[in-house]
Amino acid sequence: MSEETSQSRPARLEQALACFYEARGLTDPEESPGVYGIILHDIADTYRDAHDLKEAVEHFRQAVSYKQQADNPSDLATTMTALANTLVSMGERTEARDVLEQLSAEVPKIGNTERRAAVLHNMALTYEELGRMGVERAYADAVSACRAVLALIDGASDPGWYASVLKDMGDVYDAQDMLPQAHAAYEEAVRYTRRMESTSASLITVLIALGRTSRRLGKQEGETTVSGDGGAAVNGARLDAARSQPREASAETPSDAPPPPQGPPPQGPPPEGPPPEAEAEASGEES
Repeated sequence: MSEETSQSRPARLEQALACFYEARGLTDPEESPGVYGIILHDIADTYRDAHDLKEAVEHFRQAVSYKQQADNPSDLATTMTALANTLVSMGERTEARDVLEQLSAEVPKIGNTERRAAVLHNMALTYEELGRMGVERAYADAVSACRAVLALIDGASDPGWYASVLKDMGDVYDAQDMLPQAHAAYEEAVRYTRRMESTSASLITVLIALGRTSRRLGKQEGETTVSGDGGAAVNGARLDAARSQPREASAETPSDAPPPPQGPPPQGPPPEGPPPEAEAEASGEES
């Protein structure tokens, strides 16, 4: 157990750790590596709740090693996802990326399609965070994971989840200033969100995202004027019609984009759309 005293953690967390450590002591890791790994995961979760990420990561690593000995790829994926996310929180980008690559090899082994899609969705969100941290090709991997999820789930029977993935994919494109792609993803997200039985909360979030992207695209289009000789002025720079270059990204910061919704829980599919924080976003938006 960590050398921290009980005074540094709430009493209930100390009690939780005591329970899990006793359970671990009663479990034979050779006879029941899967159960042993589950207990280690619980210990890691408790340390993470106590904001002791170093201990959390160490126990997640141990949990992965034991769960790899059991025949339960879905449960293994749960711990590998938690390990990757905790490493991201610690700024350990390289190891987090390595864990995600190892997880990619485990995903095809998950028999339940819905569960496989949930793991991929969580991976996409983690790749997006790595992209924000400057990890090369992480954004591309996030988009690939989102597309894989969309190929596995049915937008007709679960429009909420489908819209959530589209919204996340739009956020990834938006973070790269790939505005046309973001716009297309947000438009589809709006379309599927409207199919939900209860749409108002989720619809606000995706409409704000679509509206802001439309505004940025409109601003870019407004800054491009065609002259009489066929040339164009883009952001004040002249371009000849014969060798026009792609427009530069809008100077407007994308930081006012709505935050990405929470991904689906590792144990199953997500709820029908994330709770928006539209009021907070709207108040933070530049007038």
